[in-house]
Amino acid sequence: MTTADLVVPDAHVLTMDRDRPVTDTIAVRDGVIVALGADARALIGPRTEVIEATGHTVTPGLTDCHQHSVMGAGSTRGADLVGAVTLAEVQRRLAEQAAPCGPDDWVVGFGGEYAAFAGRAIHRDLIDAAVDGRPAFVWMADSHTALLSTAALRLAGLTGPREFADRSEIVCDERGPTGELHEMTACFLGYRAVPPMPRGEMLARVEELFAEQNRHGVTGVHILDDAPGTVDTLAGLDAERRLSMRVHLAPWCPPGEVDDLAQRIGELRSLGGPDALVRLAAIKFFADGAIDGGGAWLHEPDCCGQSHRSQWKDFDRYADAVAIAARAGLPAWTHAIGDRAVARALDVYARHTAPFGTRHRIEHAEVLSDADVPRFAALDVVASMQPTHMDWSLPDHSDNWSRRVGPERAARAWRCADILAAGGHVALGSDWPVAAFDPRRTLAGAQLRRPAGEIDRAAYGASAGLTARQALAGYTTQAAYAAGEERVAGRIAVGCRADLTVFGGDPLTCPPDDLPELPVTATVVAGRVVHRA
Repeated sequence: MTTADLVVPDAHVLTMDRDRPVTDTIAVRDGVIVALGADARALIGPRTEVIEATGHTVTPGLTDCHQHSVMGAGSTRGADLVGAVTLAEVQRRLAEQAAPCGPDDWVVGFGGEYAAFAGRAIHRDLIDAAVDGRPAFVWMADSHTALLSTAALRLAGLTGPREFADRSEIVCDERGPTGELHEMTACFLGYRAVPPMPRGEMLARVEELFAEQNRHGVTGVHILDDAPGTVDTLAGLDAERRLSMRVHLAPWCPPGEVDDLAQRIGELRSLGGPDALVRLAAIKFFADGAIDGGGAWLHEPDCCGQSHRSQWKDFDRYADAVAIAARAGLPAWTHAIGDRAVARALDVYARHTAPFGTRHRIEHAEVLSDADVPRFAALDVVASMQPTHMDWSLPDHSDNWSRRVGPERAARAWRCADILAAGGHVALGSDWPVAAFDPRRTLAGAQLRRPAGEIDRAAYGASAGLTARQALAGYTTQAAYAAGEERVAGRIAVGCRADLTVFGGDPLTCPPDDLPELPVTATVVAGRVVHRA
């Protein structure tokens, strides 16, 4: 009898498999689970790697269903502005970052808080002095808005308004560009002027990012962008066997690139191979932008008179693009935050169904009308949601997001449990770098509808939190379903991929407030131990 490459014996194994919910031992060969229980213990041989897991809990490997890993590795450098909720603090952190720089060096910041600019326009005048006249580029927290200094605008060649294929905007006043770039096409137009990270450094940063996520129990990520360097970085790491993560890529197709979509898909077909950890999984679209910056698409305008239109000037072109992707065998994973964006995307999905074995998805679905809740199940569309986005939405509705949508729509926010109750599927993720990638925080937030540990803070909105098992399913079985891989992933069963997360305790019985401290003692990807505490 051939022995196993890897065995995890004497553990509490939550298989997430209905036919065999619990077992105690797992045997792996060639990256696949080959036996469970007593049959698995019989496969331990002299060369078998053994993970001692007595008293520990093993789950299917956790998959983060919405990330921007390479983009985030490049943009989360420079001044960390997360938590800087006053303009003075923003200026202090930028000045601190600028101090050791040469006069022509770029100052980069990330995680800008809208609260810091409350009551005033996001304007270059507010940061020019802090960076002492240097070129500066600041990503706001939602990555849908950026702020450039006066020198940065000059170097980027942005001297006035421009017409974009989508609703992106170079915001201008009577003096010209204010420095605010609104939505992705405009943001990346400005970001092109920022000196790129050297390729070797980018490879190393993404490799370490994935290693850090492995240490938190993550075995797979869905990357939903095509930011500069993404494909090259992933292909490079895979070719050099430096990937420690299973990657599903969904490159985006903005409105101005529909005619080139079929060619782009053809170019990406070579990404990965039969044994590769990275594969082309879908095409990412934007039906709207973000609520915080007024770019979402709601049935009625937000309380500032914004968020009333799609990113597509001609929404029929979005339907054309979904059809092109489907003919090429790829589903659409559509960013739709506002209730009207969700409704219209679902309308398109009803006309252009996903290719066999795949599912269309709605990413975010932050505000959802009652009528659209059951449509997810009816159309077999997966809701890909990020519970920790609620961390910035305060129960007293004093935050920017809540003020914009108003109390009635805030009561219909992040309806994960409602979609599941109606028979739909909900996959979970972080949207890193927008929110922390630690899945334990997301598992807790999905249950609590508030940040873990903040026990005096009320849950957000009227919807119920998920159960512990529903939350875990969002990272395992539902994640596999969202990728069309439920037969080979998301469960611990013979014939499934050997992607495993080992916890120092049971995530189903651990109090949600304590989940962020639950140890991750080992992580296995494709049968290879990528983390061992």
